[in-house]
Amino acid sequence: MGSAPGPGSTAPALGAEPEPAAGPAADAGQASLIDAARRCIARWGVRKTSLDDIAREAGVARATVYRAFPGGKDRLMAAVWQHEADRVLQASEEALAGAATLEDLLTAGLVTAFGLIRDDDVLRAVLEHEPELILPHFAFHRLDGVIDLVAALGRPHLARFLPEAAIRPAADLVARTALTFGFRPPDWFDPREPAAARQLVRTYLVPAITPPEEPACPPTTS
Repeated sequence: MGSAPGPGSTAPALGAEPEPAAGPAADAGQASLIDAARRCIARWGVRKTSLDDIAREAGVARATVYRAFPGGKDRLMAAVWQHEADRVLQASEEALAGAATLEDLLTAGLVTAFGLIRDDDVLRAVLEHEPELILPHFAFHRLDGVIDLVAALGRPHLARFLPEAAIRPAADLVARTALTFGFRPPDWFDPREPAAARQLVRTYLVPAITPPEEPACPPTTS
């Protein structure tokens, strides 16, 4: 099991910048260590995972970890969070690209988000054992950053179906729905069922974000 943190240890900040790679060999070495860190976090959580644990999991010396990530655990954990974010973006982009209608687009986005929240080993472990490391980033003013990310990711896809003025409100609603129904679904909603996501989109989201049509002008009479 991972070694317990020392008396003054703290969890790495999620906002730390990952150390840049220095070429293909460094990229491969860093990727191996990120994968090892992900396995350790899924097993023990962030705080109980030490650099020694990650080095053993990767089959390398502790000094190798420091060479790949000179900032130590904080830098490596930042790279893990960046890896998780990249996975979310890649999965979302692939799901959204093939949508033929606004309903298809929103359904694909929610199904992808629900799946990542449910199936990602790292996210699931942290939410179960150390939710205070994740949940504050989705609360109050910090939620604006999440909505900005959703808007940036979804803009080229939403723009196929919505006017520019409706994109940010649509991203806001979709992000809040994904977080609320993904992290804490109500009894009447099953986030594992794509059909339930489509019904949610069709009944509530599409009507809420589709701009009302201008009423047709009555014909004039001479």
